[in-house]
Amino acid sequence: MDKAMTNKLKIKSSKDFADPAEWREYVRAFVPDEDVNYALAFERTQLFLCFYRLRGMKTPVVVKAELDRIAKLNEPERTEALEAFNDLLLATATIELMSKCKSAAAIADHSDNQIDPREQIDTLLDHLGRTSPCYRFWRYYTGSADFAERRPWEEFITTFHSLDLSKSAKRDGEYAVLIGRLGQLLTHYRDNNLPLPPLSFERIWFLNWLHGPERNLQARAVVQGLIEAIKPCASA
Repeated sequence: MDKAMTNKLKIKSSKDFADPAEWREYVRAFVPDEDVNYALAFERTQLFLCFYRLRGMKTPVVVKAELDRIAKLNEPERTEALEAFNDLLLATATIELMSKCKSAAAIADHSDNQIDPREQIDTLLDHLGRTSPCYRFWRYYTGSADFAERRPWEEFITTFHSLDLSKSAKRDGEYAVLIGRLGQLLTHYRDNNLPLPPLSFERIWFLNWLHGPERNLQARAVVQGLIEAIKPCASA
């Protein structure tokens, strides 16, 4: 656990204990009840960050920025967001390890080992088409013959979901709006051969594994990250 988190909660790191179970019991005994789940999730985060250090890599700035953002949330969103981010860190570490396992012959056959942005985004869009009903609906909406004469997607889908006044329907309506915006941004990136910002591929890939408020929170963060990454390119 880093110094900021340790000082805030005034607890020891799991490195100070021979048995991880003992550390968890220690946390439950000395950490305020409202912070226990976050402290346990944060320790898991530190294990993933060790992956970077063991490989002689600096922790990506985007990771620190995301952790700072999550730390400012209230419970239970803070812990839910951190646990979801831990899953993304695990996926990123897995992908990194798999990429390093290529044989020397394969690497020699592909001297230019750069990721092609269009190919990567096409893979992502295909995945969204198979896993996200909202994205399939948006793709049908934009591909229809009378698309130009229709109301904007945001107005159309919000009106559609407003027929149900439940909180879940409102969240689904917001998520559908975000998915439409995400589809627009990914199309822009692909058409202009722009590389995705770090971790964006993994975050979008696992987006539909989330549920409720956390899914909308992650979708907003992804959309905002894509928008902000475009600005430097546009001003260059």
